[in-house]
Amino acid sequence: MTVVDKAFAVTKGSLLKFKLSKSGKLPRLRGGCSVKSQGQIVAGDNLSITGRPIKVSLNTENKESKIVFGNNVFINYGVDIGCARSVRIGDNVKIGPLTNIIDSNYHLVDSNDSLKSEQVVIENNVWIGRGCSILSGVTIGENSVVAAGSVVNKNVPPNVLVAGSPAKIVKNLEIKDGWIRD
Repeated sequence: MTVVDKAFAVTKGSLLKFKLSKSGKLPRLRGGCSVKSQGQIVAGDNLSITGRPIKVSLNTENKESKIVFGNNVFINYGVDIGCARSVRIGDNVKIGPLTNIIDSNYHLVDSNDSLKSEQVVIENNVWIGRGCSILSGVTIGENSVVAAGSVVNKNVPPNVLVAGSPAKIVKNLEIKDGWIRD
């Protein structure tokens, strides 16, 4: 990335600040980001979004819904975050392209069903691979990795690699104290 590209990303990130409820220092935006916010979207320092070749979409559905990004979060292209209640993303999180994070089922399956919205929490230093789905009510524990193409429908403990549909633990990870994923 050239110096001009970096400067443009910072300039677009500054414009992104106007669409967010609150933003920390140095947000960066490369490409496009669709923000539809009836609730709140709060970003920590160094939020980096790459919305090229496919825009990133951030959507809060109502006045009570809130998306919170920690510090040093990276969001790759085509990520869609739909929030009817609460989506919390910790520090040093990396989210791969074409990932979908939703805190609600949004549609009734049958006449006995009800709309459910449960908080999604992605703790610190998590890496979510390409094309994953993170579903309502899930917490992904600190330092964990979600393999590409996985569907996470249950909580993930800290320090594990999960894979599959539905995602299952395939490996325990050795993480030294204070280690941050590059």
